[in-house]
Amino acid sequence: MARSALAITDFRTDPQRGAVLDFLEAWVSGDRAGAEQHVADHTNGQGTTLTARISGRIAGLITVRWTSNNPAFADRKIPLIHQLMVEPHFRRKGIGTALLDAAELSAARRGRRAIGITVGLFDEYGPAQRLYAQRGYLPDGRGACRGREPLREGQVVLIDHSLIIWLTKDITQLLPATPRPGMLPADPHG
Repeated sequence: MARSALAITDFRTDPQRGAVLDFLEAWVSGDRAGAEQHVADHTNGQGTTLTARISGRIAGLITVRWTSNNPAFADRKIPLIHQLMVEPHFRRKGIGTALLDAAELSAARRGRRAIGITVGLFDEYGPAQRLYAQRGYLPDGRGACRGREPLREGQVVLIDHSLIIWLTKDITQLLPATPRPGMLPADPHG
């Protein structure tokens, strides 16, 4: 897929917010209330959702929470990629990569030196595990977790979507080479 056919749009300035909520309802939350909750904190700057469109159709989205619910990330000001979803028909066409590029650049423009993401542990997450490793995301060193809690030796758990590894990526290479003292270029999306 040619990158020129792909458009990335910020939810806050999107003229078709209803279409974004429809996508969230269909592919992420399962209901309208959940979709609206997903973007509720965007007006006060606590989150950003970027959509990828091909010929006007939403093919995927990524959401960044600027303050993670993981205290280890929040204390180090590491924003969390909370959601990355590409519609199955559009997978393996560079859309996830384009969305990650946009989220990482947005974090760098906000002066962040790293960005975080989680990934599940079972086979369904294999493609995401490979993508994140190829992009330089590394485990945070706490091992497998159920949510934010690390698993302990001998602990018996059900393998489900809550079993994750927390990953981080150094994005300092995206920072401007010569920023003004104490300043970074403004993020056009807030």
